[in-house]
Amino acid sequence: MTTANICKVTGLRERDVRESISVLINRCGVPIVANRNGRNTGMFIATTEDERNIGIAAFKSQVTTMEARINAIERADLIGWETALKPDIVQLMAEAKHSQGA
Repeated sequence: MTTANICKVTGLRERDVRESISVLINRCGVPIVANRNGRNTGMFIATTEDERNIGIAAFKSQVTTMEARINAIERADLIGWETALKPDIVQLMAEAKHSQGA
């Protein structure tokens, strides 16, 4: 079930649903996992090792993505990023202007 569906069914806000799920996992030991690929996306309670592994793989993928983002932010030039980005902005604006005139 997706977070949006849980919100509709319960009338809770998304933030409250996510917090409740976190409590169920971390304090109560409920094996709630998520499938983020394919047609059947959403959260579910794992009842087999295969289901648990599907959920763990999704979380590990998310952690890898988050670690890459953290590393990029740590390496970011706090002073010069705007200057470095200017040529790209100028090019995007020129392309947008060109496509509006076409």
